[in-house]
Amino acid sequence: MEVEAIYENGKLEFVQPLRLKHARVRLLVTVPDHEVEEVQPSDLDLLNLPADVVERAKAMLARMEAIKNAPVPADETLPDLTEKQLERIAAFALRDEIKGSR
Repeated sequence: MEVEAIYENGKLEFVQPLRLKHARVRLLVTVPDHEVEEVQPSDLDLLNLPADVVERAKAMLARMEAIKNAPVPADETLPDLTEKQLERIAAFALRDEIKGSR
């Protein structure tokens, strides 16, 4: 069921009255991209998280940035594909071909 709700200060308010069967219900919420602000590492301190959690999150973010910004190795230095990798590549290609024919 799709229902419309308004978010305000951490709470969702349904536009039309709605009675749910249970007190706790998992929902899927779609938020327009232009309404979402990117969380910066400096914002983590504002979330009232324990200092060790903030430090681990900052370390993880730094590690992810390093991975994302790492230079791509030259083709000559890459190892040859294994038989298993080649089989998986072929399987994905076959799956895409089958999906395309539907």
